[in-house]
Amino acid sequence: MLERLSEKFALKLVNAGIISESDAEIYVYGFFQTVMLILNIITTLLLGFAFGLIIPCILLNLAYIPLRINAGGYHADNPVKCYINSTIMVAALLAVIKWVPVHRSVTFILLIISSITVWILAPVETENDSMDDVEYRVYRKRSVIILIIEIIAVLLSLIFLREKTAATIVLGLLTEALMLLIGKLKKS
Repeated sequence: MLERLSEKFALKLVNAGIISESDAEIYVYGFFQTVMLILNIITTLLLGFAFGLIIPCILLNLAYIPLRINAGGYHADNPVKCYINSTIMVAALLAVIKWVPVHRSVTFILLIISSITVWILAPVETENDSMDDVEYRVYRKRSVIILIIEIIAVLLSLIFLREKTAATIVLGLLTEALMLLIGKLKKS
């Protein structure tokens, strides 16, 4: 449905003389991706609101998304599966944040395991998006920088006794570590 809407949108732009017919496919893709991004953001915020965890929900995404974009890993084979998987993942993570007490020692252990996993594996290319040497180095460097920032944020949170904040960041990091492992296993 959204794909057809994207195609109609691009066709209207072509008919209005705003874009050329040769560029229509790019606009279809861009419109589709923009709508999916907005839908994901709205869904995530609604989940945060439903769990009464808006700030942790935002923090979780701030920890997960930048690393996900640069480190890669498993991707669903179509946008609907991606949306469903993402929604279930966010709901599960928010449930953990809300109802599962995570001791600081568990947070620290998960930080070490997740960090080592990301450090070793990132970036992991997908079947549809292979990287050349330059792209690999760029995404690797970005992933490591984001990882270091997140490690520092977790350690500072633990030092200042903000255990829930630390656990939330680590859950984002752990989720990306799992996506990298699944992506690496699926690729081999």
